[in-house]
Amino acid sequence: MKRLACLLVLGWLGASGVVRGQEPPPDSGATPQAPAPQSVAVVPDPTLPAETDITLDLRTQVRAGLGFSGPLGAIGSVQILHGVGADIRSDGTRVKAVCAIPMPHCAQGFLLRADAGSGGGRLSLGLGAFAKVDTDGFKGTAGMALRLAVAHTWGDPIGQPPGLTYLGPEFDLSVLRINLTLGVLFRVGGDGGSSALFSWGLGFGL
Repeated sequence: MKRLACLLVLGWLGASGVVRGQEPPPDSGATPQAPAPQSVAVVPDPTLPAETDITLDLRTQVRAGLGFSGPLGAIGSVQILHGVGADIRSDGTRVKAVCAIPMPHCAQGFLLRADAGSGGGRLSLGLGAFAKVDTDGFKGTAGMALRLAVAHTWGDPIGQPPGLTYLGPEFDLSVLRINLTLGVLFRVGGDGGSSALFSWGLGFGL
């Protein structure tokens, strides 16, 4: 009897300990809760390029100027640029330009210039570009041109007699309305004077 009682007591203690150590099983019918959505702040990347607005159209620009050149002396000039015009705006920067180059991207553009002065006249045809720039580092105009020029002397030319005709290439560089011209001209008509000469000019765009 004592042995049977001890077995019953030990069995009851073991059963109660097992019951106390067990956890209730999870409720299979419970609906899982979705995690709450979190807001994410979007910070603009400063390394990304700023938005650029570009407007293209067919444009003809006429510019006039005054200057002094050799061998033509004091001159007045008119220059026509025809081609694609671009108006570019980007992050406080604005550039208005004309591309006068005989290629498809510039609408087969061209540059035509006429000069008349106290010592002769000149007519030239070529290619070039001109831009008006407004940025933090530079505000003004800039341009360049490569022309084939025909010049004829009359009146009182510099270093040459009147009645001569010259032909040759000339290069123009313009910054802040100041224009510099350099070139080489070869005599193709008339008697006397130099068979070839160095042409130069300094002008101001109006």
